[in-house]
Amino acid sequence: MAIEKKVQVIRRETIKPSSPTPHHLSAFKLSLLDQLAPDMNVPLILFYPLNDSNGVLHGLDRLLTFAEKTQHLKKTLSQTLNKFYPFAGRITSRFASVIECNDDGVEFVEAKIDCSMSKIFEKPDIRLLKQLVGVAEPECQEAGVGHLLLVQATFFQCGGMAIGVSISHKVADAASLLTFLKSWCLHCCVENDHEYHPEFGVASLLPPIDLAIYSDPPIFKMFPGEKCITRRFVFEAKNIDALQRRSASETVKRPTRVEAVTALIWKSAMDAYMISSNKGSEHSSEDCKPLAGKLCWKPHGGVSTMLNNNESTDLQVLVAKLRASLEDFKKYFAKELDVEEVKQAVEDICRIMKKDDEFEIFGCSSWCRFPFYDINFGWGKPAWATNSSLLVFKNSIVMMDTPDGGGIEVCLNLEEEAMALVESNQELLAFAALNPSVF
Repeated sequence: MAIEKKVQVIRRETIKPSSPTPHHLSAFKLSLLDQLAPDMNVPLILFYPLNDSNGVLHGLDRLLTFAEKTQHLKKTLSQTLNKFYPFAGRITSRFASVIECNDDGVEFVEAKIDCSMSKIFEKPDIRLLKQLVGVAEPECQEAGVGHLLLVQATFFQCGGMAIGVSISHKVADAASLLTFLKSWCLHCCVENDHEYHPEFGVASLLPPIDLAIYSDPPIFKMFPGEKCITRRFVFEAKNIDALQRRSASETVKRPTRVEAVTALIWKSAMDAYMISSNKGSEHSSEDCKPLAGKLCWKPHGGVSTMLNNNESTDLQVLVAKLRASLEDFKKYFAKELDVEEVKQAVEDICRIMKKDDEFEIFGCSSWCRFPFYDINFGWGKPAWATNSSLLVFKNSIVMMDTPDGGGIEVCLNLEEEAMALVESNQELLAFAALNPSVF
C-alpha cells in the first residue's frame, strides 16, 4: 500500500461523559507502575467492511450512512464514559500521582481516505496505519498530559469504516482497553441490558510514591526509535505448529504458540545485533503481563529473561528460559504483593534500562487470545484488528492473532541495519511471511 494515500480529517470533537462524575470520584489515584510508566499510547485499529449482512443496526431495514454511524458512536461513547470516567480526565504533570476526573472528555476524530479498504489489506503500510489511530506518535506530549483517550472513525470509498482507538498506557493496557470496548459495544447494542462495571483499585495494591525524594526518579525508560523501522511478520497456524515441535524439549515438552514465536523472533533479533555490532553484553527479553488493568513486575526485572553472549541461542534453550521466567513470575504473584519489594524491583529494572550502552533490551507484548475480533458496534465484527502502529520504540515486539484465530502477526521494531539482517534470516522466513496481504 503506497504511502501517497493520505487520511483527511473532517472534524475533531470532544466527547464528554453523558452524566457528570460525582465529586467524590474527582481524583483517581494512579498505581505506582502507572505513575512511573512512560508517556505512550496503546493503539488499536478495527476494520469494518460494508456488506449487506453487517450494515444493519438495531433491526433497521437499511444500511446506515457514515454520518449516522459516527453519531451513534459518539452518543454511546459518551454513555460509556460514565463508568470509565478516568478516561475522560487529565493528568496535569509528568509525574502526577492522580488523574483529575474533571470530565474534560476524549477526542473523537472523523476522517476519510480516498481508497478502498481492500487496498489497505494488500501488504499493509505501517506508516499509513498510523494515520488511522488518531495520534501521530505514542511518545508525544499528549500521551502524558492531554487527552487520555482518542478515537478516530475513518470512512473508506467502499463504504467500510476503520475505528482507531489510542489510550494512554498510564490508564489502560490491552486487557482494560478490551473491557472498555466491550462496554462501549453493549451501549451500541441496546437490546443487551448487560453492563460492565470496571473496578479501579490498582492503587490500593501498589500506591504511588513521592517522587520529590528522588534526585533521579526511577522512570521506565523507552528507547527512541528514530533510526528504527517496523516490519510485520505473519506466522500461519501450520507453521506455528511446526515451530512448537521444533522448539520442544525435555524441559518444555509442548511450548505455547506465543513461547515458540517469541523465542524465534528473539533469536533472530539477537543474532542480527550480534552481527551488526560488537557489543559484548547481555540481551534481555521483557514480557509484561496485565494485572488489574496494568503491568506487573517481579523482583529483578519483571517477567524477564537474561542471556549472556556465551550462552546458546538454540530455540529449545530460549523457550526453556522463557517458561522458567513465567513460572517464577506466577510463583511470586501467588502470594500477597509486598509494596516495598515491588518498589525495589522497579528501581532495579529502571537502573538496568538506563544502561542501554551495556544491554540490548527487547520488550515483548502478546495480545494473542484477547477477543478483539468480537468487538461489534452493531454492524458486524471486524475483518481485521491490528496494533501495528504501536511500535515507535527500539527493540519492540508486539504479537496479535490473525483474523482466522490460528496464526500470529508479529510487528517488530529494530535499528535499520539489524532489521535488514532479520528480513533475510532464512530460519525465520521458513516459518513466517514478511508483510503478506491480510487475506
